Amino acid sequence: MIPKRHIASLTTVTESDEPVVRELLSVVQELARQVETSQGAARVLTNLGDYQDSKHLHVHVVSGPRR
Repeated sequence: MIPKRHIASLTTVTESDEPVVRELLSVVQELARQVETSQGAARVLTNLGDYQDSKHLHVHVVSGPRR
């Protein structure tokens, strides 16, 4: 999930970003709940710094075998 308003990363979130981040986390929560229910497990993650290919806050919800 990616918010429409640009936020560089989780570590740059400011007080003015709070409404956007709350909405983002609400969507993440609902999707993660759906994935967990259907697949039995889910991972929720975001990357920071050099791990962040896209310099825009985004959250991954994934499921699959443990590595």
